[in-house]
Amino acid sequence: MELTIALIGFGYVGRSLVRLMQRKRDELRDRHNLTWRVTGISTGRHGLAADLAGLDVNATLAAVESGEKLDSLNRLPEAIAHDNLSLIRSGVANTLVELSPLNPQTGQPALDHCRAALDAGLHIVTANKGPVAHGYRELRDRAAAKSRAFFFESTVMDGAPIFSMAREGLQGADFLGFRAILNSTTNFILTQMESGASFDDAVKQAQARGVAEADPSNDVDGWDAATKTAVLVNVLMDGDLRPTQVDRTGIRDVTPQMLRDALARNERIKLLCRAWREGGRIHTRVAPEAVSMTDPFALVTGTNSVVCFTLDTLSGLTVIEEDAGTETTAFGVLADLISVVRHFG
Repeated sequence: MELTIALIGFGYVGRSLVRLMQRKRDELRDRHNLTWRVTGISTGRHGLAADLAGLDVNATLAAVESGEKLDSLNRLPEAIAHDNLSLIRSGVANTLVELSPLNPQTGQPALDHCRAALDAGLHIVTANKGPVAHGYRELRDRAAAKSRAFFFESTVMDGAPIFSMAREGLQGADFLGFRAILNSTTNFILTQMESGASFDDAVKQAQARGVAEADPSNDVDGWDAATKTAVLVNVLMDGDLRPTQVDRTGIRDVTPQMLRDALARNERIKLLCRAWREGGRIHTRVAPEAVSMTDPFALVTGTNSVVCFTLDTLSGLTVIEEDAGTETTAFGVLADLISVVRHFG
């Protein structure tokens, strides 16, 4: 099956994805029956380019990484593809890969991108948590009605197969709740502060490593973790939760002294995400908590992440991802593209 791909967003993850797919092109064809062309790319900084025959991805990578606009690579009239929605509706692609920045409060504009893609008959693969946190039931049902894919493996824990594991390997199990460390940026910051860095210096180190944005508010104020909590609740626990409904406290008030005091008590402070059922309702919380050094969560440091699920069939199932980054996120997107071919090819 050939996927013609429109990428909305071409930052670190998008570029890592293209490089990964180039490296695995023969394997994708021979083992997974997946051939592909990138026929459209839209970026916030570098403009838009589309070509029915397929863009020269090496030229596109070079242009973006040198700061150039993509206009010279565009082979469609401006009237047909001039913004994200018109690119989606142009007929240039059969698959949307949505990689635009997260808006945790509204899920936009990614939510509208996904709606437009389904209206146009495209499969959807997204690493953007917003559409799943704000429109999961709607998009799931619309995709099913149109026999189109709606996959989102990279929205939580990057390339770790959380949702495919639930979809394929845990059929017949009911998810009762979870405890998790889901934001690798805050985990890295807390680890650096534990070693003596101030909060500001730890944030700067995270930015220098590329694990924190220039504005780290979504991470340090707990929005990213709350959005991931909403995604897990909506998909795995049949909830209908928005990030704004999660009881949320970030790490701005955590001090190096608090971390040293915790260590003296043989504990570590982590930004924990929790969900549990009680009284017929699903409760959620994101907040810094002290965990004992005898707890495996205490050993999850740096940019590592972890989730422990409680199910009616398994008292505990823990998944740990080590050293997450843009490459692991790109792998999760690639795994979803393979699933598109597997289920719809």
